[in-house]
Amino acid sequence: MNKIFILGCVCLLFVGTVSAYSILWSNPPKQDGSSIEWKESNINNIKIDCQKDEWNNNFEDFREGLISKEDMKIYVRSCKW
Repeated sequence: MNKIFILGCVCLLFVGTVSAYSILWSNPPKQDGSSIEWKESNINNIKIDCQKDEWNNNFEDFREGLISKEDMKIYVRSCKW
């Protein structure tokens, strides 16, 4: 019984592997049958050069509790590294 179970698992694994490699990915068509044209996104993130003095002042204000954590996250993410 164990041999049959192990042989069945090996066959199932083999069939699953072969079928996974044989799947061909294609571009799905629209409802009218025309193909979808995929384009690269051309959105560029606008980041500013953060000055060292401004950076230090903002962190001092954050440590004192004058700037919230969410505002500081936005500031840090907006700086160009």
